[in-house]
Amino acid sequence: MTKEEAKQRTEKLKELIEKYRYSYHVLDKSEVSDAVNDSLKHELQELENQFPEFITPDSPTQRVGGKPLEKFQKVRHQYPMLSLTDAFSFDELKEWETRNSKIEPLRFSYFAELKIDGLAVSLIYENGIFVRGATRGDGRVGEDVTQNLKTIETIPLNLKLHATRSGQNSNLPLGMQMTNQNAKWPERIEVRGEVYLPIKTFEELNKKYKKEGKALLANPRNAAAGSIRQLDSKITAERKLSFMAWDLLGVETRTHEESHKLLKELGFKTIKYNRFVEWLRWIEPFKKEMEKERQKLPYQIDGIVVVVNNNEIRESLGVVGKAPRGMVAYKFEPEEATTIIEDIKVQVGRMGTLTPVAVLKPVLVAGSTISRATLHNEDEIRKKDIKVGDTVVIHKAGDVIPEVVSVVKELRTGKEKDFHFPKTCLQCGGKVVRDLGKAAYRCLNKGCFIMKRRSLEHFVSRAAFDMVGLGPKILNKFAEEGLIKDAADLFKLKIEDIKPLERFADKSAQNIIDTIAFHKEIELPRFIYALGISNVGEESAYDLASHCGSIEKLKKASLEEIDMIPDVGGIVAQSIHNWFQDENNLEFLDRLMESGVKIKRTSFKKGRLTGKKFVFTGGLETLSRDEAKNKAREEGADVSESISEETDYVIVGTEPGEKYTKAKELGVKTIDEKEFLELLKKCFYK
Repeated sequence: MTKEEAKQRTEKLKELIEKYRYSYHVLDKSEVSDAVNDSLKHELQELENQFPEFITPDSPTQRVGGKPLEKFQKVRHQYPMLSLTDAFSFDELKEWETRNSKIEPLRFSYFAELKIDGLAVSLIYENGIFVRGATRGDGRVGEDVTQNLKTIETIPLNLKLHATRSGQNSNLPLGMQMTNQNAKWPERIEVRGEVYLPIKTFEELNKKYKKEGKALLANPRNAAAGSIRQLDSKITAERKLSFMAWDLLGVETRTHEESHKLLKELGFKTIKYNRFVEWLRWIEPFKKEMEKERQKLPYQIDGIVVVVNNNEIRESLGVVGKAPRGMVAYKFEPEEATTIIEDIKVQVGRMGTLTPVAVLKPVLVAGSTISRATLHNEDEIRKKDIKVGDTVVIHKAGDVIPEVVSVVKELRTGKEKDFHFPKTCLQCGGKVVRDLGKAAYRCLNKGCFIMKRRSLEHFVSRAAFDMVGLGPKILNKFAEEGLIKDAADLFKLKIEDIKPLERFADKSAQNIIDTIAFHKEIELPRFIYALGISNVGEESAYDLASHCGSIEKLKKASLEEIDMIPDVGGIVAQSIHNWFQDENNLEFLDRLMESGVKIKRTSFKKGRLTGKKFVFTGGLETLSRDEAKNKAREEGADVSESISEETDYVIVGTEPGEKYTKAKELGVKTIDEKEFLELLKKCFYK
């Protein structure tokens, strides 16, 4: 290959690699496989090794880290990198608009963009070539981290116009004249944006570091900041950081929206959810929409940045302190907060397990007031060194149960008290022991009235007999009056038993009797679940019903037979077998049948989804969770409460919980409610 041919080849390779970079990182489209892309880069590297005079600062080969730096050089920003004022309510947002209206008595329109929780940086391009990148620092002086920023694939090393334009375009911003063949760039362009570590990458890195025995990354934001400040850029390259652009300086645009569109055309990744907003009142529904989507995003966000869209007007509003008046960060409800543990109470479950619960000084977290949080068990309390009187960090996200994350030990006064599990049940006085090899304490008194109350609540719950209207207070009242000892007694109640009770009129008494009578007929899976067998959840109950077909067959099944049922493990099989060996339980079953309870014939047909495993997380809009599960089962699907590598689909609704995170960790396919319904529709029409 001649020198001229090599030069032409390197230029074409650079152009093609940049095209594929833009398609993959900006448009989220993969035009070629990773192997093909790597092969092109390898060829370019080989040519540059042979002809080093063709190496340019914007070559894709220059993304690989160079020699470690001794220290970072300081860089003064031409335009200060200002911080934003925070707003935590829509009233504060309206006050912000009112203050601006006094300075500029105009009607404002806005641009709303997601606020990524990462590290703000500035990128300098001279004649279209990336020459320097710096951190925010104190707003006026930052650190030169160019070498590290070059390792980030979502940062273009040279600027190209990726949108198709035919000839000269009069709509281009002032100072920029482009055609498909060439571009005349302003001498200096500055792009600002956020460096972040994608959540999936964060999880993969921590999994890798755990195997290697290395210290784990604390969270995506800290990991991004720490990665950018590595003196060895090869370490930065390993972290696979990403970049999202949010501002453009040095190019005259009329609006902030126009700047974002141009940034994308120039090869930068921008957030697809960002939008123009005509009126301030439209910000609130957008914020609520994004709060629902928040858990599904591949990056962390902590609010909405609201920007006066017209650039000239925004500039005229000026700066107050270190914050521009024309922009504000409308923050989401915090998912973490600090509060004080005022006491630790113990709750007794239907199986006798004692659960410690922290009684908290009420605090607002993720949109709701939290006054209690589970402490799980003794081992968790000891591990986190939790004491009564401690100041603690509380975390709550979506539908996740509030938990105590850590103790702020620096605020201890010495008056804090250790917590010890009681030796006797505080409800019935029965002996309490810790299960061998487990973290759980249990009340050994099978006659414990709290256990019986919890069993009653379980029996009438939605997933069991679904007796709406029979809440804990009513069940407690019936038990206190001696009307019921267990669930079988519910079906013997008469209106004459209930009417004399305080606060029970004729109509309310009749409603309760009607509810009980209406629910005497029940499907087998619900019936098995209602029995409250230890370790048997909704999905296990369905598996048992599907395999055995009747309660009689399940009752007579041997331990070996139960253990052979798919998805029923050894511990669960032992619990089921033990339950049906207990004479008291068999007598309870007989009394249920004698009181008129009938088990409906349940159909377990094979369908288009037979063999597929489904898990649901978050709230659904058009179906209840139970309806969705039943629709999946009608097509033969196996619905589970837990995720494993064998799970085929995780249906993600609004405010998904930890199951969604686990699905991403395992690489399990996730679909939303609309895609789930489309899947069912295909089954129906086929």
